[in-house]
Amino acid sequence: MSTRFQLLAGLLLGGVLNSALIACQPQPVPAAALRVSIVGDVLLARGVPAALARDSTGLAHHTRNWWAGSRYIIGNLECPLTTHEQPAAKHFVFRAAPRWAAWLRRLGLTHVSLANNHTFDQHLAGLRDTDQAARAARLGTLGYQADSTAGCLPQLLGPDSSVAVLAYSAFRVGGAGEGCVCGRDFARLCERLAAYKTLFPQRAVLVYLHWGTEYAGQPTELQQQQARMLIDCGAAAVVGAHPHVVQTVAFYRGRPIIYSLGNFLFDQGRAATALAVQADFDLRAGRVVATYLRPLELVHAVPHAANARARAALVARIRRYSPGVQLLPANDARWRLQPTGPDAVLDSLPGFFGRQVTVTGPAGAATARLRWLPRAHQAQVWLPTANGGASVIDFRFPIYAFGAGDVDNDGYADLLVGPIKPTRFDSARHRRLFVYALDSAGRLQPRWRGSRLTYRLLYFRAERGAAGRTYVRTLEQAPDGRYCIARYHWQGFGLALDSFLARRQSLDAAYQCFVL
Repeated sequence: MSTRFQLLAGLLLGGVLNSALIACQPQPVPAAALRVSIVGDVLLARGVPAALARDSTGLAHHTRNWWAGSRYIIGNLECPLTTHEQPAAKHFVFRAAPRWAAWLRRLGLTHVSLANNHTFDQHLAGLRDTDQAARAARLGTLGYQADSTAGCLPQLLGPDSSVAVLAYSAFRVGGAGEGCVCGRDFARLCERLAAYKTLFPQRAVLVYLHWGTEYAGQPTELQQQQARMLIDCGAAAVVGAHPHVVQTVAFYRGRPIIYSLGNFLFDQGRAATALAVQADFDLRAGRVVATYLRPLELVHAVPHAANARARAALVARIRRYSPGVQLLPANDARWRLQPTGPDAVLDSLPGFFGRQVTVTGPAGAATARLRWLPRAHQAQVWLPTANGGASVIDFRFPIYAFGAGDVDNDGYADLLVGPIKPTRFDSARHRRLFVYALDSAGRLQPRWRGSRLTYRLLYFRAERGAAGRTYVRTLEQAPDGRYCIARYHWQGFGLALDSFLARRQSLDAAYQCFVL
């Protein structure tokens, strides 16, 4: 046998043995999905305590079964827990004893949202008492910040740092302390969500909204637009409360939207308010991998597993308002939600941002839209011009940010785009900042295209300073691996460093400094 033949035979035999050894080795098992369960409105005032006195043991038995596989369970608390009596001037005013916080925790809830229209029923003192009672009971509060200047911040549900929630109320209540509750500014909510998901792509962010019209079967057109915008900005799922009835269920870009869960614990006399659902989201790697609905019915204000009649009524209601979803039977009397049609498609722009912004120039205002061209696998900025044409910019690189601001302080809002690409003077593939201005013909002209800043850029936004001047605030990573917040101003033909606002921060701390 020749030496060459022996060598070839040895190589072939070695390859076969290696393949066999690899096949025999245990393959990595995908990480188990983490389940978060969300229920609707929870009231612990009016006639509910008397109803619980009759049926709280049965409810505790039910919730042990309903929440057995869930890591976190969230509800919307519709009443302050306080002994403080200072009722707000409104038609329905609620108040419950602080001891109910510990009862909710024993029942199995891990978090409650305080972002709703009853948070200030006993003014700011009642809200603060509620948060204090919840913390004493180890019950997390969502949508509330003791510092009213902080506004809306994503709140991690636990030490695993894999799931965060943004709880938001669409209703204004007025009065002192309103800034402590996440609400009022939907655009700011979207901006903070987009920044968070860009910096923490492996964290799933659930958005729990208090919105809509009471007792209406369907959401408004504005709600539908807002839900889609939240998903564009990175929400893994959008869930709603406040209407007290089950509303439309939908998917957008493959992500679930449940506009209203209905009640969970509430004393209302309408037949429709006795029908409710619990949403179960199985999460992995920052995404919802499965969505389930558990049909419930309220009997004398207390939730029970829906009987055959209630299940049929819920099926009819969901199918009437939600033709784009399927309800598939699942284990434990639940339904698995399955999208149908174009909403099941996941491909779209991979970044987290709103898809359109308003820019201005000498010729007026125009809407710049970012579109995804799937066949070309590239993004395109498209802006209509006054003559019926369009100003188009093709990006053959991924986009991570999209916004507007008067960066050069000439009185017109410029377009800010964040591609991930090399540049002429920096061959590394990094996140960049591009600035385009609208000229007198209504076309986009480049002003700044990706020149390197101080450190490695991770995110940016335009902000107005105290004197009315616009700056670019950045979140950058220094060579030592820590993070810093910098501010740049326009000087001549580009951006110049103004100052560092924070240095040597963790990424979580840097995010908060960046958005505040």
